[in-house]
Amino acid sequence: MNMTFRKACAVALLATALPVVAQPLPGLSSLIDSQQGRRAFSQLIAGQHLPGWIKKGGVETPMQEVTLNNTTYQVYYSCKPHDCAAERFALIYSPADNSMSGLWSRNDEKHHKEQLRWLNISDKFSVDGKTVLYAAISGSLANHPHDFNFSNQN
Repeated sequence: MNMTFRKACAVALLATALPVVAQPLPGLSSLIDSQQGRRAFSQLIAGQHLPGWIKKGGVETPMQEVTLNNTTYQVYYSCKPHDCAAERFALIYSPADNSMSGLWSRNDEKHHKEQLRWLNISDKFSVDGKTVLYAAISGSLANHPHDFNFSNQN
């Protein structure tokens, strides 16, 4: 057998034996670092009095996709570094029209209260969008990702 042919077969065999590693889904910082995402994020937080870690970046989880009324959205989650229980932030993003809505949550464990601030919640997100954002904040979306896809029943 030809030595070049044997080498080519060995390389092909090794290439198919190597494991395929899936790339992790992007987090909120990846969205904000994109030109389109940065513009939408800037509009979302303009005039809001939000903690600096939201603008600088927090502890992130990978993006998740949900379907609301037959439209696919990306959902992002981040929390305050070194204190995730105290402050959390979730964002729902439509790549189709570059729109965003968000939810910032602050827990006051001393007084047993949770403060929610909804950002740019339009009529299209009045119920299902808020449900998805709160599910992202609470961890339900991560634990039950297929339970938060809502279709228009009309």
